[in-house]
Amino acid sequence: MKKYAIREISEMTGVKPVTLRAWQRRYSLIEPERTPKGHRLYTQKHIDLIDKIQGWLNKGVSIGKVKALIESGNDNSIDMADNDAQLDDVEPVLDALANLNRGKAETLINAVVKEYPLKVVDGQFIQPILKALSSVRQCLRTLQFGLFQSLMLNKLNSIIDAENKATRSGKALFISILGNADIDSCLMALSLVEKGFNITMLKEVEDLSGLLIHPAIEEFSLIGIYSARAIGEAQLTALNQLEAKFSGQIVVSELLKQLRCEQ
Repeated sequence: MKKYAIREISEMTGVKPVTLRAWQRRYSLIEPERTPKGHRLYTQKHIDLIDKIQGWLNKGVSIGKVKALIESGNDNSIDMADNDAQLDDVEPVLDALANLNRGKAETLINAVVKEYPLKVVDGQFIQPILKALSSVRQCLRTLQFGLFQSLMLNKLNSIIDAENKATRSGKALFISILGNADIDSCLMALSLVEKGFNITMLKEVEDLSGLLIHPAIEEFSLIGIYSARAIGEAQLTALNQLEAKFSGQIVVSELLKQLRCEQ
Protein backbone atom coordinates (compact mmCIF):
# COMPACT_ATOMS: atom_id res chain seq x y z
CA MET A 1 0.00 0.00 0.00
CA LYS A 2 1.38 3.39 -1.03
CA LYS A 3 2.30 5.73 1.80
CA TYR A 4 2.53 9.49 1.77
CA ALA A 5 4.40 12.11 3.80
CA ILE A 6 2.40 14.83 5.55
CA ARG A 7 3.15 17.50 2.94
CA GLU A 8 2.01 15.18 0.15
CA ILE A 9 -1.23 14.52 2.01
CA SER A 10 -1.65 18.26 2.57
CA GLU A 11 -1.39 18.92 -1.17
CA MET A 12 -3.75 16.06 -2.01
CA THR A 13 -6.45 17.00 0.49
CA GLY A 14 -6.04 20.77 0.87
CA VAL A 15 -5.61 20.45 4.64
CA LYS A 16 -2.64 22.31 6.14
CA PRO A 17 0.06 20.18 7.85
CA VAL A 18 -0.51 22.14 11.07
CA THR A 19 -4.20 21.24 10.88
CA LEU A 20 -3.49 17.55 10.30
CA ARG A 21 -1.26 17.57 13.38
CA ALA A 22 -3.97 19.30 15.44
CA TRP A 23 -6.55 16.73 14.36
CA GLN A 24 -4.21 14.02 15.61
CA ARG A 25 -2.93 15.56 18.84
CA ARG A 26 -5.97 17.41 20.13
CA TYR A 27 -8.89 15.46 18.71
CA SER A 28 -7.46 11.97 18.05
CA LEU A 29 -9.15 11.98 14.67
CA ILE A 30 -6.25 10.63 12.64
CA GLU A 31 -3.47 8.30 13.73
CA PRO A 32 -0.79 8.14 11.02
CA GLU A 33 1.85 5.47 10.77
CA ARG A 34 5.44 6.39 11.60
CA THR A 35 8.82 5.86 9.95
CA PRO A 36 11.70 4.57 12.12
CA LYS A 37 12.70 8.24 12.54
CA GLY A 38 9.22 9.22 13.68
CA HIS A 39 7.97 10.96 10.54
CA ARG A 40 4.25 10.66 9.83
CA LEU A 41 3.08 8.42 6.98
CA TYR A 42 -0.44 8.31 5.59
CA THR A 43 -2.29 5.76 3.46
CA GLN A 44 -5.42 5.81 1.30
CA LYS A 45 -7.39 4.92 4.43
CA HIS A 46 -6.24 8.17 6.01
CA ILE A 47 -7.11 10.12 2.85
CA ASP A 48 -10.64 8.70 2.91
CA LEU A 49 -10.97 9.66 6.57
CA ILE A 50 -9.71 13.19 5.91
CA ASP A 51 -12.27 13.54 3.11
CA LYS A 52 -15.01 12.41 5.50
CA ILE A 53 -13.87 14.90 8.16
CA GLN A 54 -13.92 17.71 5.61
CA GLY A 55 -17.40 16.66 4.54
CA TRP A 56 -18.66 17.23 8.08
CA LEU A 57 -16.77 20.51 8.46
CA ASN A 58 -18.07 21.84 5.15
CA LYS A 59 -21.60 21.26 6.42
CA GLY A 60 -20.98 23.36 9.53
CA VAL A 61 -20.13 20.70 12.12
CA SER A 62 -17.48 21.91 14.58
CA ILE A 63 -14.25 19.93 14.71
CA GLY A 64 -14.85 18.90 18.33
CA LYS A 65 -18.03 17.02 17.35
CA VAL A 66 -16.67 15.20 14.31
CA LYS A 67 -15.10 12.20 16.05
CA ALA A 68 -18.34 11.12 17.71
CA LEU A 69 -20.24 11.46 14.44
CA ILE A 70 -17.69 9.38 12.54
CA GLU A 71 -17.60 6.71 15.23
CA SER A 72 -21.41 6.53 15.19
CA GLY A 73 -21.28 5.59 11.53
CA ASN A 74 -24.35 7.74 10.88
CA ASP A 75 -23.07 9.37 7.70
CA ASN A 76 -26.59 10.06 6.43
CA SER A 77 -27.11 12.81 9.00
CA ILE A 78 -24.51 14.95 7.25
CA ASP A 79 -27.24 16.01 4.83
CA MET A 80 -29.16 17.55 7.71
CA ALA A 81 -26.40 19.99 8.63
CA ASP A 82 -26.73 23.71 7.90
CA ASN A 83 -25.01 24.74 4.68
CA ASP A 84 -24.94 28.35 5.89
CA ALA A 85 -23.55 27.51 9.32
CA GLN A 86 -20.79 29.50 10.94
CA LEU A 87 -18.21 28.27 13.41
CA ASP A 88 -19.03 28.54 17.10
CA ASP A 89 -15.97 30.78 17.44
CA VAL A 90 -17.48 33.61 15.39
CA GLU A 91 -19.54 35.19 18.19
CA PRO A 92 -16.73 35.08 20.80
CA VAL A 93 -14.39 36.73 18.29
CA LEU A 94 -16.95 39.44 17.53
CA ASP A 95 -17.33 40.05 21.26
CA ALA A 96 -13.56 40.33 21.68
CA LEU A 97 -13.31 42.72 18.73
CA ALA A 98 -16.12 44.88 20.14
CA ASN A 99 -14.15 45.20 23.37
CA LEU A 100 -10.83 45.64 21.54
CA ASN A 101 -9.60 42.60 23.45
CA ARG A 102 -6.62 41.69 21.31
CA GLY A 103 -5.47 38.78 23.48
CA LYS A 104 -8.78 36.92 23.42
CA ALA A 105 -9.40 37.57 19.72
CA GLU A 106 -5.88 36.46 18.83
CA THR A 107 -6.18 33.22 20.83
CA LEU A 108 -9.48 32.34 19.14
CA ILE A 109 -8.24 33.21 15.65
CA ASN A 110 -5.06 31.19 16.09
CA ALA A 111 -7.05 28.14 17.19
CA VAL A 112 -9.49 28.34 14.28
CA VAL A 113 -6.79 28.76 11.64
CA LYS A 114 -4.86 25.86 13.15
CA GLU A 115 -7.78 23.44 13.46
CA TYR A 116 -9.76 24.01 10.25
CA PRO A 117 -9.01 23.75 6.51
CA LEU A 118 -8.64 27.01 4.61
CA LYS A 119 -12.03 26.69 2.89
CA VAL A 120 -13.81 26.40 6.24
CA VAL A 121 -11.77 29.22 7.80
CA ASP A 122 -12.81 31.51 4.96
CA GLY A 123 -16.44 30.51 4.47
CA GLN A 124 -17.52 29.78 8.04
CA PHE A 125 -15.30 32.13 10.03
CA ILE A 126 -13.84 35.06 8.12
CA GLN A 127 -16.86 35.83 5.93
CA PRO A 128 -19.45 35.69 8.76
CA ILE A 129 -17.26 38.01 10.84
CA LEU A 130 -16.86 40.48 7.98
CA LYS A 131 -20.62 40.37 7.36
CA ALA A 132 -21.34 41.04 11.03
CA LEU A 133 -18.83 43.89 11.15
CA SER A 134 -20.46 45.51 8.11
CA SER A 135 -23.55 46.24 10.21
CA VAL A 136 -21.61 47.85 13.06
CA ARG A 137 -21.76 51.63 13.33
CA GLN A 138 -19.13 53.15 11.03
CA CYS A 139 -17.00 54.86 13.67
CA LEU A 140 -16.76 51.61 15.67
CA ARG A 141 -16.59 49.33 12.62
CA THR A 142 -13.26 50.76 11.49
CA LEU A 143 -11.72 50.01 14.88
CA GLN A 144 -13.02 46.46 15.07
CA PHE A 145 -12.20 45.68 11.44
CA GLY A 146 -8.72 47.13 11.89
CA LEU A 147 -8.05 44.80 14.80
CA PHE A 148 -9.50 41.77 12.99
CA GLN A 149 -7.54 42.39 9.80
CA SER A 150 -4.32 42.96 11.74
CA LEU A 151 -4.68 39.69 13.65
CA MET A 152 -5.73 37.67 10.59
CA LEU A 153 -2.87 39.00 8.47
CA ASN A 154 -0.36 38.25 11.22
CA LYS A 155 -1.61 34.67 11.55
CA LEU A 156 -1.91 33.92 7.84
CA ASN A 157 1.51 35.38 7.10
CA SER A 158 3.06 33.34 9.90
CA ILE A 159 1.62 30.15 8.39
CA ILE A 160 2.87 31.13 4.95
CA ASP A 161 6.35 31.69 6.36
CA ALA A 162 6.30 28.40 8.29
CA GLU A 163 4.96 26.23 5.46
CA ASN A 164 6.65 27.98 2.53
CA LYS A 165 9.40 25.39 2.21
CA ALA A 166 8.08 22.78 -0.18
CA THR A 167 9.09 23.02 -3.83
CA ARG A 168 7.42 19.92 -5.24
CA SER A 169 5.22 22.06 -7.47
CA GLY A 170 8.00 24.54 -8.26
CA LYS A 171 8.54 28.19 -7.46
CA ALA A 172 5.70 30.69 -7.62
CA LEU A 173 5.68 34.49 -7.72
CA PHE A 174 2.73 36.03 -5.90
CA ILE A 175 1.95 39.68 -6.58
CA SER A 176 -0.47 41.84 -4.64
CA ILE A 177 -1.29 45.02 -6.56
CA LEU A 178 -0.91 48.36 -4.77
CA GLY A 179 -3.52 48.92 -2.07
CA ASN A 180 -4.64 45.29 -1.93
CA ALA A 181 -2.62 43.71 0.90
CA ASP A 182 -5.72 42.33 2.61
CA ILE A 183 -6.99 39.07 4.09
CA ASP A 184 -8.12 37.65 0.75
CA SER A 185 -4.68 38.22 -0.77
CA CYS A 186 -3.11 36.18 2.03
CA LEU A 187 -5.70 33.43 1.57
CA MET A 188 -4.85 33.23 -2.12
CA ALA A 189 -1.11 33.12 -1.37
CA LEU A 190 -1.61 30.45 1.28
CA SER A 191 -3.64 28.33 -1.15
CA LEU A 192 -0.57 28.22 -3.43
CA VAL A 193 1.68 27.23 -0.53
CA GLU A 194 -0.71 24.41 0.32
CA LYS A 195 -0.42 23.15 -3.26
CA GLY A 196 3.32 22.72 -2.79
CA PHE A 197 4.64 25.93 -4.32
CA ASN A 198 7.51 27.83 -2.78
CA ILE A 199 6.27 31.38 -3.18
CA THR A 200 7.98 34.74 -3.39
CA MET A 201 5.55 37.44 -2.28
CA LEU A 202 5.62 40.95 -3.74
CA LYS A 203 3.24 43.37 -2.04
CA GLU A 204 2.07 46.83 -3.09
CA VAL A 205 3.15 46.42 -6.73
CA GLU A 206 2.02 49.43 -8.76
CA ASP A 207 3.02 48.45 -12.30
CA LEU A 208 2.90 44.95 -13.80
CA SER A 209 4.77 45.85 -16.98
CA GLY A 210 8.14 45.22 -15.33
CA LEU A 211 7.31 41.52 -15.38
CA LEU A 212 7.49 41.59 -19.17
CA ILE A 213 11.18 42.42 -19.20
CA HIS A 214 12.50 40.90 -15.98
CA PRO A 215 14.90 38.03 -16.77
CA ALA A 216 14.13 36.10 -13.56
CA ILE A 217 10.46 35.55 -14.41
CA GLU A 218 11.13 32.27 -16.20
CA GLU A 219 12.57 30.81 -13.00
CA PHE A 220 8.99 30.56 -11.74
CA SER A 221 6.50 27.91 -12.79
CA LEU A 222 3.49 29.97 -11.69
CA ILE A 223 2.61 33.63 -11.24
CA GLY A 224 -0.32 34.60 -9.02
CA ILE A 225 -1.73 38.13 -9.23
CA TYR A 226 -4.23 39.52 -6.74
CA SER A 227 -6.36 42.64 -6.72
CA ALA A 228 -9.74 43.31 -5.14
CA ARG A 229 -9.98 46.69 -6.83
CA ALA A 230 -10.37 47.61 -10.47
CA ILE A 231 -7.11 48.24 -12.30
CA GLY A 232 -6.48 50.48 -15.29
CA GLU A 233 -6.41 49.53 -18.95
CA ALA A 234 -2.61 49.72 -19.05
CA GLN A 235 -2.28 47.14 -16.29
CA LEU A 236 -4.84 44.83 -17.90
CA THR A 237 -2.89 45.07 -21.14
CA ALA A 238 0.33 44.21 -19.30
CA LEU A 239 -1.42 41.24 -17.71
CA ASN A 240 -2.59 39.96 -21.10
CA GLN A 241 0.88 40.41 -22.58
CA LEU A 242 2.39 38.55 -19.65
CA GLU A 243 0.05 35.62 -20.18
CA ALA A 244 1.05 35.45 -23.84
CA LYS A 245 4.76 35.57 -23.00
CA PHE A 246 5.08 33.56 -19.80
CA SER A 247 5.69 29.85 -20.30
CA GLY A 248 4.23 28.83 -16.94
CA GLN A 249 0.80 29.14 -15.36
CA ILE A 250 -0.86 32.42 -14.40
CA VAL A 251 -3.65 32.57 -11.81
CA VAL A 252 -5.49 35.77 -10.94
CA SER A 253 -8.05 36.86 -8.35
CA GLU A 254 -11.77 36.77 -9.14
CA LEU A 255 -12.06 40.49 -9.85
CA LEU A 256 -9.20 40.38 -12.35
CA LYS A 257 -10.90 37.46 -14.10
CA GLN A 258 -14.07 39.54 -14.43
CA LEU A 259 -12.22 42.60 -15.69
CA ARG A 260 -10.44 40.57 -18.34
CA CYS A 261 -13.72 39.04 -19.50
CA GLU A 262 -15.19 42.53 -19.88
CA GLN A 263 -12.34 43.80 -22.06
